[in-house]
Amino acid sequence: MLKVLIFGHALREVVEDPEVEMALDDSTTLRMLLEEHPEIFQSLMPFLRSQQLMFTINQKISTLDAKVKDGDVVKITHQGGEQHADGAMWHNP
Repeated sequence: MLKVLIFGHALREVVEDPEVEMALDDSTTLRMLLEEHPEIFQSLMPFLRSQQLMFTINQKISTLDAKVKDGDVVKITHQGGEQHADGAMWHNP
């Protein structure tokens, strides 16, 4: 199972469930995962288009072209608004 965790007040307000587990048959890119599951991720697309999202896969900062596979943990964090100035301010321990 792939686990997707969604963080940030703005994102949690628009998603039905901030923690999603889904089965993956094959590895895919993060971009394809988001596009192929609009029932889950459609509400995040405005944030994605305005480049307000930060992604990590297994605690490593990632891009939309990074591969995800069964067993991975993806974190999607909101990076828009007043919280950031010169890039991401989110700290991933």
